[in-house]
Order: sequence, then structure tokens, then C-alpha cells
Amino acid sequence: MGNVPTKEERGGSSSSSRRRGSSITSTINSHHNGSQTFQAQKLKLSKRSSTKEKEKFKEAHAAGLVVKYDENVDGGFLAPYGTYNLNLDYKISVVKEAIIERKLAPFFTPLQDHDEDWSDEELLKVVNNLKLHAHPSEADDEDEDLNYEYDDIDESTLSKKDLKKHLVKKFNKELKLKRLKWQEDEEVRYRQERSTSKQTASKDLKLLLYKNVMECPICFLYYPKYLNYSRCCVQPICSECFVQIKRLDPHFPHDHDDDVETKAKNDPNLLISEPASCPYCATPNFGVTYNPPTTFRTGISGHCLAGSFKLPSTENVIVEGEESTSFDIDDNYFKKPNGQRTRRGSLPANNPSVLTTDYIRPDWEQKLNSARAKLARRAATASAIHASNLIIQENQQDAEQRMIEEAVRLSLMEEEARKRRASSSRR
Repeated sequence: MGNVPTKEERGGSSSSSRRRGSSITSTINSHHNGSQTFQAQKLKLSKRSSTKEKEKFKEAHAAGLVVKYDENVDGGFLAPYGTYNLNLDYKISVVKEAIIERKLAPFFTPLQDHDEDWSDEELLKVVNNLKLHAHPSEADDEDEDLNYEYDDIDESTLSKKDLKKHLVKKFNKELKLKRLKWQEDEEVRYRQERSTSKQTASKDLKLLLYKNVMECPICFLYYPKYLNYSRCCVQPICSECFVQIKRLDPHFPHDHDDDVETKAKNDPNLLISEPASCPYCATPNFGVTYNPPTTFRTGISGHCLAGSFKLPSTENVIVEGEESTSFDIDDNYFKKPNGQRTRRGSLPANNPSVLTTDYIRPDWEQKLNSARAKLARRAATASAIHASNLIIQENQQDAEQRMIEEAVRLSLMEEEARKRRASSSRR
């Protein structure tokens, strides 16, 4: 009939439409699955890239902690001797710059003991036997990462979580072994240079530094008298101990009662990061000042190299370009141009001459914000789980109520049927 399709044609057209629809749906699903796969791969690559970046940062940080004999200022170095093996997470570039600019005392190699009756020859013998860096201590030998045995572990048998922990421990051990090797290479180079007397500390400089030493009140080791002083109570502290002091990890205030503290743990905005306090007088915002020696300047940015240093003929010689007002580090007094002396008082934390613990760890605020964000995510997850449980519980209760109501209805219907049967039987 004209252009009206037959049944077969209509059926064929319908089948064709279904096939086209199925094909389109399949294509959409294929694109969707492909997009999901791409996003998963992208996330995996992002995580892998993030891990590589962290490993590069850790390796660069470890390299910055290696003591190098030719990176020195006034007889001390830019990296710590190794009295401590913890809390070395300060910003290395900031500390090195502060030492070079003579705003922070260098990391002097300490003496374990000192005797005022030592002759110059005896003192030089002790100083000449000093190494650039401390030997690995017993604590290092007991380090979990250094003792971690990963050669016999089959990584293919580990779960995703265990594999991640395994790879972190493996990397940490390999990095610590690298750092020990780097430091040993520097020791070898130092001994070779010292044997030829090139660019190493002269006898006069060693005597000047170690003839009159001071004991750090915290680590009880003996250092050249050119130490840092606390900004508040003017107490000496070596740079090795200073870089150990930092803020506590983000935490909730300690003065909350139990109920308030329980509620507070759900509020990330209540997390705090308190500034470090002075280890001597507990004044907040701990910081130090450093008054470098005015009688000499050697090493990086120095007026003379360590190897060519000659002992000044008088203790009062001031290097050209130094200010006439100096700080007498022996008795903590300022010496004014008119000859009068006055005791230095407490300095504010924002004084230009003060170097605070926050200054060498400027990422404290970022860590606080990260901790707050992590807690917020955890709280959000906990709230979602709690809400989900409530919904499930409510649904269960609704189902139970409906079941009870249905049971009552069936019971009533059964009772009515029984009564009708009884009534019928009596008739």
C-alpha cells in the first residue's frame, strides 16, 4: 500500500534501530570505561610522581647534612657534627645562609673533654684527632631502618599497604647508607688535604678557638667560646642544640576538660601549634642572637683563608669594616663607644638580630594547615559513616515495624476467619 512498509520491513527496521541503540550504548560505555581507566592511570602516575618528588627531597636534604671541611665559617662548619640524630628537619638552606652571614654560630666540632692545664702541643693533638662528623652511635646501629632486611622479602606477596611500608623502609635504609658513604668520602678528602696543609685550619686558628672553650649547658660538650645566646635570658647554646628545638606537632589545647576535649577533636579549627619556649627560662618564641668574633674572620666570605690565618698580636684587633661597638661574649655585656658597659636585656622575637626556631622551620604553618585538613577529612568521613548507619538503622526499624504491623493484620484476619468458621458450624 503505497509507501507503508510491510510487517517484515517494520520488523527489520525495529531490529536495526535496536542494534544501532545497542551499538551507541556500547560505545558510550566503552568511552566511559576508558575515561575511568584514564583517570585511574592519571591518579596512579600522580601518586608515583609525588613519591619520586618526596624521595628527591629527602635525598637532597640528606646531602645537605654532610659536613664538608671546605664549607666553613670562622673555624666551624655549615652542617651539624652529629651529636643528635633526630629533629634534623630544619630548612638547610636557611641555616647555612644564616651561618655564612654570621647571624648564627657555625657548627663547631666539639671536644668531649677539656683540661685548662693542657699544653699547646697536647691541645693540638686532641684537636687534630677530631673528625668532621661523629661516628655512628649505638643508637644508629639500633635504628629500625638501618636494621631493616629487605633482600629476602618477596614484594609480589605483599598487600598494597604492606608494600608501601616496605618500600619506604627500603628507601630510608638505602638513603642512610648513602649518607654514611658521602660523609666517609668527605673524611678521606679532608685527611688528604690536611696532609698537604691546603685550605685547612692553621695551628694558630686551632689554638685561638680551643684554648678557651665554653661548655654548652644543654649537651655538656665543649665548644669555642663564640656561641649563640638566648634572646630572653642571655644563656649560651650551641647551634647543634639550637636546631633541635622546635614546635610540637599540631595538637589540641591541654587545658580542656574531658567533655570539651571530646567535642574539640571533631573541630579541626581548634588544633594549635605552640611556638617553642626557651629551654632555660621557658619564655615563648625562643630565639637566639650571635655576636661573631671581631678579631678574625676566616672561611666562606672571610678576610683570610683558614690555611693562611695568623694569630692576631692583640685580642682587641678588629677586622676592617667591623663596627666599633662589640659584644663581649665572656661576660654578656655590651661595650659602648664611650667605654661604658651595660648588660644586654631581653630582646623581642622580631628583633632583626634574633634568629627564632620558626625562622629555620618556616613550614610550621603549612604543617598546621595540613593537620587541620586531614582532621577535617577524617571528621567528614566519620560523619558520613555515622549518617549512613543511622539510615540503615532507621530502615531496619521501619522494616521491623512493617513486619509487626503485617503480622498483627494477618493475625486479626485469621481470627475473623476462625470466628466465621465457628459461626457456620453452629448453624
